[in-house]
Amino acid sequence: MTGRRPDIAPNWYETAFDAMYPLVYAHRTVAGAKPEVGFAVKQLEIKSGQAVLDLCCGNGRHLVHLLKCTPRVVGLDYSRHMLNFAKSLVKNAVRLVRADMRNIPFTGAFDAVTNFFTSFGYFFTADENLEVARGVARALKPSGRFFIDYVNRANIEQTLVPQSVTDHDSYQVRETRWIDEQTARLNKFTEVYREGRRVGEATESVRLYTPDEFSGLLVAAGLRVEQFFGDYSGAPLGDSTPRMIAIGQKA
Repeated sequence: MTGRRPDIAPNWYETAFDAMYPLVYAHRTVAGAKPEVGFAVKQLEIKSGQAVLDLCCGNGRHLVHLLKCTPRVVGLDYSRHMLNFAKSLVKNAVRLVRADMRNIPFTGAFDAVTNFFTSFGYFFTADENLEVARGVARALKPSGRFFIDYVNRANIEQTLVPQSVTDHDSYQVRETRWIDEQTARLNKFTEVYREGRRVGEATESVRLYTPDEFSGLLVAAGLRVEQFFGDYSGAPLGDSTPRMIAIGQKA
């Protein structure tokens, strides 16, 4: 492995979620999403008939299970590739919307907004990430609730694996990860090889937040954090828990 750390463009997300993404994240399955949705539905108290937005729905693996709770589900994502994958899973049962999450095209439409698998903090400026949270608040009905599943900064600083190699059939995925202390960002460079020849590469980058920073951002956007969890079993947030799950309500 090269361990190369290329410069990451501010618009990295425009190319990261291409046709190679399902290969890189093959371990993130529809079956694996079931308990995650179950936990979110329980915490948000989603009832049949309520409207739910899955923000950054990706390939639709969470949409499949949200549909079992309520038929009024909308999936929003920027990637055409991901939306095509989602379409193959949910057919016409879910309205799929292509939009930039800095400009969520809904106002007062949803009882709940879900955001799984660290699909936040993509942008290089605080104002842009704040605008995403403001969009969540705007999309919610009065007293609507939100669920944001994010990486736990304290844990990733202790457990980050700098390099890894994973084989998938005839493909090999090589990943290099690092934290930029100056910008407080978690970065990743992925290379995909087939039979020794590189066939794809991508970069990813998300802002790392402390719980206080994250709560402050959400409050500034018009959201009130009621509770943090550290994983999908309902454990309290701590330095050793893998996730930082924020649950709350529109202020």
